[in-house]
Amino acid sequence: MKKILNWIMIFAGVFAAQAVSAQVRPPLSIDVNYSVASPLGSLKDYSGKTSFRGWTAGLQYMLNDQLSVGLRTGFQDFNEKLPRAVYPDKLGDVSAVQTRTLQVIPIQATAGWAFTKPDKPVIPYAAVGVGVANMDYKKYWGQFVESDNSWQFMVSPEVGVNIPFGQASPVLFNANVRYNYSPYKMGDITNFNSVQYSVGFKFHLN
Repeated sequence: MKKILNWIMIFAGVFAAQAVSAQVRPPLSIDVNYSVASPLGSLKDYSGKTSFRGWTAGLQYMLNDQLSVGLRTGFQDFNEKLPRAVYPDKLGDVSAVQTRTLQVIPIQATAGWAFTKPDKPVIPYAAVGVGVANMDYKKYWGQFVESDNSWQFMVSPEVGVNIPFGQASPVLFNANVRYNYSPYKMGDITNFNSVQYSVGFKFHLN
């Protein structure tokens, strides 16, 4: 009988530990980050400056301690102003101050995997977002503008880290690096490529 009671206590302890682990934080969370993006490839030829005007936001649901699914969106503004120059045009050469802009708003479904359990002091993870992005392209030739606004496919793999403010804290510091790709073609842009760096906070909701 004593051995049976010992086994019952062991199993009860295991199940209690699993229950505590599963309840470290509520499964639903949101994150809000400030982002900086560096253009790559033809996007860099179009607008070569790093974009400091951006943000991201996401909603995630933990299916278990390590696997999550969710949705995310954001905004990034690429902008560069070129000095007056003579540019070739279909109707002849044009002398103008050229301003180039591209504003990107993605909407993506996400899946993520945490490489440690949620009670660890540092939680590295990998994720991928797949969906569409609104591309708002404008190239100004003085007072004249060449523009395009369209939705394009976008895929965005990501690696990052969450650092909780305490073992069971519902608030975590988040930092990540994301690569964005879209087969967007317009003007000088043959494909959209960027590396995005983000920092912010993640909040688990009761």
